[in-house]
Amino acid sequence: MLRYAVVVAAAFAACSASPVPLSTTNQFTLALIRTGPRAESFSKEERAQIFAGHFENMGRLAREHHLLLAGPYGRSKSDPALRGIFVLDTDDRERARQLAETDPGFRAGMFVFSFHTLSTDAALRAQLATELLHLEEVERSGRTPAPGEGGRGYVLLTAANGASAAHALAGHPAVLMFARLDGERALVLLDVKDSADASRLLAPLAERLGAFQLDDWFGSGLLVGLPQRARS
Repeated sequence: MLRYAVVVAAAFAACSASPVPLSTTNQFTLALIRTGPRAESFSKEERAQIFAGHFENMGRLAREHHLLLAGPYGRSKSDPALRGIFVLDTDDRERARQLAETDPGFRAGMFVFSFHTLSTDAALRAQLATELLHLEEVERSGRTPAPGEGGRGYVLLTAANGASAAHALAGHPAVLMFARLDGERALVLLDVKDSADASRLLAPLAERLGAFQLDDWFGSGLLVGLPQRARS
């Protein structure tokens, strides 16, 4: 886990991390989850039931190796309607739509999706295998983990110019995943606890990054090992 107590200068020192790739080979689909038209129309009990179905469906999609990465946005976000993300293991937009729209939250009108092509060399399939193995170990102990258990805060950086972001962030130790978004933009998963810390950390790079936005995001604590999985 990156801790901001480490001096900012150290984050930009030469390191052994692989440079951020300028081209990526694996194509997936990112589903951005936003507040739906009926989000405020449910009772407390109805909301609990919908979310229970939402988490159960996510677990099913993960076990079937369709859902590689998922998690909700945090408190600080660029759009108040943003709720979370799915990364689906298909580059077929219609197939991704079919998978995402099995979500009970979507069917109830609590969520809506927008879909984007996500290209990355990050080892997302190996990451999912690690997550599923961990889940099996927990379940063998006789315990069912609660939704979000073992999670922690990260930051998602979205840059308007993917090439500029790739050059600016090359070798940066806070980068857990670099992805091209719809070919032009970049989506970067940062090992930083929140957007405020990310803003301070990235201040020396802001000019080279160009236009970008930061969003708090919550995901599995095991994601800190994602770069190592890519090299294993």
